[in-house]
Amino acid sequence: VNLKLEAEAAYVKSTDISLNNAVDNLLYADSRNCALLKEAVMNFLADNHYEAAEKISFDDMPGHVVKDLLIVFGRNSKKDANGTNVDELTSFCVSALRRKLDKWVWKSMDLVRQ
Repeated sequence: VNLKLEAEAAYVKSTDISLNNAVDNLLYADSRNCALLKEAVMNFLADNHYEAAEKISFDDMPGHVVKDLLIVFGRNSKKDANGTNVDELTSFCVSALRRKLDKWVWKSMDLVRQ
């Protein structure tokens, strides 16, 4: 595991995300490609969406970040607006994708050993 990822994981674990710091953390995570932090903030905003909508201004939020937020909000839905099934890999969170990759790697290593 590289140092950046370890530092990011430690920061996410030690930081209390609140309505006061959510936007700053989200924009920082997006600008520095910190997927774990971005996911943690987005999950916080999804869990507190009513309060966030009232207290946070999203006016200056980049469009791609707003799109990512919408994906997080719709993650529980497996169909898009047209009723078409959504590819589950596009709606997985980062930690779930990493777990799937880890399983696949270990499974592949077992096959190689045989």
